[in-house]
Amino acid sequence: MLPLKYLQMLFLVLFFIFGFIPKVQSQNKVNESILDLYINLKTNLSQGLKFMDTTQLLKTTPNHSFRGEWQISMGLQRGFFLLGRRKKVDDSNCFSIASIHNSLAKIYLVFPEYKNIPHMLDLSFEKIMTYKNGAQFNFWNSLPTNRKLKKGEIIGNQPLVRRPTNYKLKTKYINNAANVIEDSDDTGLGYTAIALRKQIYKRDNKIDSLNFEMVAIAPIFDTYRDLNRNNRQWYNYLYGNDHETGAYLTWIGEEYQFKHWNIIKAIAHNVTFFLPSSQCFPHAYKPYIPWGSNDLDAVVNANILSALSLYGELNSKGVDCAIKYIEKKSIPKKYDNVGIYYPNRYQFPYAVSEAYANGVDKLENSSTYIIEYLIETQNEDGSWNSRRVINKKDRLQSTAYALNALINFGDFEQKKTLITIEKAIQFIFKQSIKDGNGIHWKGGVFFSGGTVVRKTLFWKSDAYTTAIILKAFANYRKYLELKYNISIR
Repeated sequence: MLPLKYLQMLFLVLFFIFGFIPKVQSQNKVNESILDLYINLKTNLSQGLKFMDTTQLLKTTPNHSFRGEWQISMGLQRGFFLLGRRKKVDDSNCFSIASIHNSLAKIYLVFPEYKNIPHMLDLSFEKIMTYKNGAQFNFWNSLPTNRKLKKGEIIGNQPLVRRPTNYKLKTKYINNAANVIEDSDDTGLGYTAIALRKQIYKRDNKIDSLNFEMVAIAPIFDTYRDLNRNNRQWYNYLYGNDHETGAYLTWIGEEYQFKHWNIIKAIAHNVTFFLPSSQCFPHAYKPYIPWGSNDLDAVVNANILSALSLYGELNSKGVDCAIKYIEKKSIPKKYDNVGIYYPNRYQFPYAVSEAYANGVDKLENSSTYIIEYLIETQNEDGSWNSRRVINKKDRLQSTAYALNALINFGDFEQKKTLITIEKAIQFIFKQSIKDGNGIHWKGGVFFSGGTVVRKTLFWKSDAYTTAIILKAFANYRKYLELKYNISIR
């Protein structure tokens, strides 16, 4: 028998091992692989949020990087007429920061234990609101022009315009074309940020010093729908994105009006885009709708539905039409061209699933086709991929979108998506990048210039990609906790 002092030492060792090391506990039977998955999800979440925290800009810099943002790149993959040679620069825009903010807000609503999220939300929300113009939001900041846009002007004494922050545009034509009007996509994301902020402050019983009101937003979108138009975007015509659908249009403004539209007239205007008489011609300081024609984008429609649901406005005029339009685009399972500004085929499933998760139950039919497509197209290693021209198939970005979609649609056992989901999570684990800032993932294409530059002018961001991956991880962590009653102490 061991002497007493050795027994005491053994007891102390066992006490430290089993008393102080955090343990995963569950009242249900859980196999070791599930526990490992759960622990890895928690580790990636905490370290990923550390990366988001440490890389958020705390002050505005001289090169037009703004307080509250994360680094976003705008890059031309190859030389293009009027845009110049291949290049990549930092950019600031509403779509990027609002998307990141909204992902972080949704994580915090599920897991308020992540105390580093609220200050990130406050900083980014302040910047999002700078894109607001009246009741709508714009894609870009209002900034001084880079050059003269009219004869006789004095540089430094000109109106502000919407434009890229660091991407130098040379000609008058392309500078004027960049001065885009407000759009439904950014407006939906901006109002989503307001709604999520309201939910957080109410849940946390805090008073919001900014105090943005939850006004009705449906009238903003209902004014511009695909009805009774004397115009049609050539991309919609080319890719069969329909006509007179009643769905929501992308741009919040009046498009060029033909007496009688036909594709021949539209082509003639596009060929003569450099003439002031063309519908495509942009005029100095006048907010511009690209090509002079409003357009119909299925991803934009899904984003609008997400916002309307958060505001309890799913009885609005265009909602059922948008749902029918999305369902029509879902059925063929060909998603490469359903989004004019979204070249990755898996961004459509992601956007539809976000709307569904926000409460648009009538997207159930669309979800059936999308889930089938996601299961059918997953690679053996758990990944998905887009077309080769989109960032060399963009496997990580595609997988992040597809994973979020499957998790957002829920009912994993009934829909038989559990194995698909967990294979995707394991693939993403393997792509993580660990450094002094925490854990992050390399950014893929989440937006493009649309139409003729849809496959060459891309926006990418490590922060954007990391944020949507973390959102998926948080939602799946919640599922595991509820299913297996798991906790860590």
